[in-house]
Amino acid sequence: MNQIVKMLTESNARMAKITKGGYDRDQSEDAQRELKLQLSLLNVILRGLEITTGQRSLKNQLKAMNIMDSSVAVDLGIGDPELDKIKCPAKDDLILRADCLDYSGSHSEECNGCENRKETQDLLLGTQV
Repeated sequence: MNQIVKMLTESNARMAKITKGGYDRDQSEDAQRELKLQLSLLNVILRGLEITTGQRSLKNQLKAMNIMDSSVAVDLGIGDPELDKIKCPAKDDLILRADCLDYSGSHSEECNGCENRKETQDLLLGTQV
């Protein structure tokens, strides 16, 4: 796994633990500082790629570096949660969280045990159904 994706995945897991009350205040502040540095690093990489390759081939460069492709979504935990892309096991593709909510509502048996469904309903509806 690419180092940047690994770094962000670990950071996301740590942030999930923090939001559930798994860390004390000092650990939370350390994690927040680390996340800011990681986002700065990612921003520098993206800007450098955009400058050297042009915006059109930026997506191809991200695919080549294993940062982004049709089967990997990097959730930075910022922005509109409806627009987050997640891996849908039923469709075997990346879909928007809003589309996950729609799809899982009409395919409840197929999506019943899916962790994405539970997390999506919690984020978008404020409750797990």
